[in-house]
Amino acid sequence: MKQRIAPGELVLALFFALLGLLWIVAAARMPLWQGFIPQSGFMPLWYGITLTGLAAAIVARLWFEPPKQEEPIGKALVVIAVIAATVLGFELIGFAPSIFLLLLVLFAAVERLPLARSTAVAAGVTAVLFLIFRTWLRVSLPLGPLGI
Repeated sequence: MKQRIAPGELVLALFFALLGLLWIVAAARMPLWQGFIPQSGFMPLWYGITLTGLAAAIVARLWFEPPKQEEPIGKALVVIAVIAATVLGFELIGFAPSIFLLLLVLFAAVERLPLARSTAVAAGVTAVLFLIFRTWLRVSLPLGPLGI
């Protein structure tokens, strides 16, 4: 007898599949390539394809493998809410604080990892992302009241 699919995991996988499809549709309206240079739609297209493919793989795993442990749907809703809050927070508090808080909540609250380790990893990942995009690639990231 087939076990029931965990609704929280299914909702989250379908959310990311829809998000990936949104990226693909948005990228289809932009130029993809010109000569030897990728244009503005190139990265969103591949990001959308990757995200949709990974979400499809998760749905396939949920379908063919029985769940090991029932995950509450509340966990998936918290992840979606944290992602939405991060997007809103970009303009209010800036890129770095938004990403740091996103990672901290995911590690400490959702995955229940120790607070000290969650804080250190969230700070490290945020610093690396800031270094790559702001310093090396010179992408103008949203700045908050702290200037980061």
